[in-house]
Amino acid sequence: MIRSLLCLTALSLVAQGPPPAKKKVADLPTLPAPSSSPIKELVRADLSAAEVGTPEALTAAFYAFISGPKDQKRSIEKIRALFHLQSRLAVAAKHPEIGAFMRPMDLEAFLAFAIPQWEKGFFEKGTAVTVTKQEGVAQVWSPYEIRLEADGPALYTGINALQCVFDGKRWWIMHLAFQSTPTEALAATLDGPKQPGPEGAKKAADGPKP
Repeated sequence: MIRSLLCLTALSLVAQGPPPAKKKVADLPTLPAPSSSPIKELVRADLSAAEVGTPEALTAAFYAFISGPKDQKRSIEKIRALFHLQSRLAVAAKHPEIGAFMRPMDLEAFLAFAIPQWEKGFFEKGTAVTVTKQEGVAQVWSPYEIRLEADGPALYTGINALQCVFDGKRWWIMHLAFQSTPTEALAATLDGPKQPGPEGAKKAADGPKP
């Protein structure tokens, strides 16, 4: 389960399959194609002022809507309603062959990719929120931690950068860029318990010296 959930992070977007034969961005794995559904026909929930009345509320609602235990359905209508009709997303990552790169995507492609993984158990918690605002434009910086269970170890840390706009009635996410970095807890989870080397095994078999 853990390996399948890792595809939510920036690193997993580039870790599928063998490394590219040539060091070209075009060789990197791609996200799903943009949605073919007309944007205005997509169903969106009606959100309250407590959820979209400020950039801070918008950010808190984003974390709340995407997080939850295994088998808990995520409301795509609520998540979609946080984002402006013309919003975009971008994931920043590093590839072992070409180094740092960025992948832009539209909201529907991202949700189609992410929601099935979120519903296997996913908690993203903001550890801080910093907002710079000038009238109807706000930039939000929010470091976060990712867990598979609410009280589990943080497997990733990262940063969300949200550009938000006010339309006279409410705030919208216009652009979301993010990047995640694996923690030591993730490495331990994937590697499993360490086995002692030959020297350690011999000492364990001999027992403590008198």
